[in-house]
Amino acid sequence: MGPYLQMDTLDAIVRKAQEGDTGAFALLVRRFQDMAVAYGYSMLRDFHLAEDAAQEAFFEAYRHLQQLREPAAFAVWFRRIVFKQCDRITRRKTVETVPLDPASDPAAGSVDPQMMHEILEAIHGLPDHERDTTLLFYISGYSMEEVGAFLDVPVSTVKGRLHSARNRLRASLLDSIGDSLRSRRPSRDESFASTVVELLAAARAGDAARVTELLRADPKLLVARDPMGNTALVLAVNGGHQALADILFAAGVAPGFHEAAAIGDVPRIQTDLEANPALLDSYSPEGFPALSLAAHFGQLASVNFLMDRGADIDRVARHPLEVTPLHAALFGGQIDTALALVANGADVNLARRGDGRRAGWTALHYAAGLGLSSLIQPLLDRGADVSCRDAAGRTPIEVAKEASQHAIARMLSERGAR
Repeated sequence: MGPYLQMDTLDAIVRKAQEGDTGAFALLVRRFQDMAVAYGYSMLRDFHLAEDAAQEAFFEAYRHLQQLREPAAFAVWFRRIVFKQCDRITRRKTVETVPLDPASDPAAGSVDPQMMHEILEAIHGLPDHERDTTLLFYISGYSMEEVGAFLDVPVSTVKGRLHSARNRLRASLLDSIGDSLRSRRPSRDESFASTVVELLAAARAGDAARVTELLRADPKLLVARDPMGNTALVLAVNGGHQALADILFAAGVAPGFHEAAAIGDVPRIQTDLEANPALLDSYSPEGFPALSLAAHFGQLASVNFLMDRGADIDRVARHPLEVTPLHAALFGGQIDTALALVANGADVNLARRGDGRRAGWTALHYAAGLGLSSLIQPLLDRGADVSCRDAAGRTPIEVAKEASQHAIARMLSERGAR
């Protein structure tokens, strides 16, 4: 296990991960993997199920990381996700969680089975708060400060719980089993951390062989998403990796409505809408309407089909970015879908909500800042306001100058002088 992350360091890593830095997220996986499994084991009493819960929790955290408003609160936020995944596993009718058979449990290691049975029974007989604290401390090898941060309690409380647990248990047995329990922690095997993000990286790179290998080893990776909600299939299709997309389809991937919009699968969009018309302006799990996803990825046929069906052309995403379909198209640099939206009446002066450097940007700000010169005149023709200001008080002209888009700045200056 790596060194304890100070609060400011953790905050910085979480912020990088929220910006889509998969390397930063991998650091979070490595940092919290032992803790997730230990906490899961406390609830499920089964290491294999605890690892499944931990992996699913990391997938969910990866998908919803943008929703975390306070990066420094990641540990507590993530613990709740692990709890939810454990609860889901416990409720599954096909899974029966029973006390461990010490003879078959891989955590037993070299510890005498009878001793293992005694100590595990005693641990699981502890009050919930003492059991969680004890397993986090003894399985994961985390410091009391780290355990306290994860459980959202003071260090003094952690010390008190451990002291009470040791009084209830035979301290010598607890010390003996600690070594065996720690031998099962995921940080002893780099594969746990790497597989959570490796599939997405392989999909982005078009590495079909590696994707096949990863899916064969762990089919659950089929549903992995990056922080913006992009699945391996979306990345493969829009990255031009058709062979990889074929592999994913062959592996059983069946895109849902929003995913179909993002990959341009109009027949599937039509079928889904016929079955459920309410999907038209619904939101993806990450909070994007289908029209925004299709626009962002340049899926012109999907955009036209959705507009023809009456999709809300100015619908604001529930994602923290709070973009409209036009904003999404411009952010993706998709000229054709942006032009289609403008031609069909998208409001060119709607400002992007949310936080960040582009807060308050209108379509003209995006075109100016991203160097989309071919969109400047169409936006102006539709009434785009050259003098409007973003959340930082900058006009599109000023944004263009900051981005060294001098030709666009001159074009906007000339229009503003008329």
